[in-house]
Amino acid sequence: MAHVAIPGGVIAYRTELRRKGGIYALGGAAMVAAVGGLLLLLPGRIAGVAGFALIIAACPLLVAFGIPIATGVSTIAIGVALSLALWCGLGQWAAHRATKRPIADWRDWWSVMWPLALAMSVGGFAGFAMFALSVL
Repeated sequence: MAHVAIPGGVIAYRTELRRKGGIYALGGAAMVAAVGGLLLLLPGRIAGVAGFALIIAACPLLVAFGIPIATGVSTIAIGVALSLALWCGLGQWAAHRATKRPIADWRDWWSVMWPLALAMSVGGFAGFAMFALSVL
């Protein structure tokens, strides 16, 4: 006999968390990148630096592809696609880890996800710092 999940119940909530964890991480990174892109379009040095920082936080693998020196469309597209795929994978992994407990919610997902998000963003900034120091 198959288990039927009660809508809004523990099993349904855990299933939703596992199904949507990667999508939420991907969506969050995409929103941060979009805000960074909008800031890059604004005039002024501060808006440009803030926009670039948000884009590197959302797409840390861009640095591995030589951004900002290499500015080809295919290079940027590959860096963005791989970064977003990594965010989705981390979100799914965080959902899997959070739902190992019998009762899990989005706070549990976030408690697993935020250190990973911080490490990914800091890694992007560290990579950019190493890249900038090697060019200077």
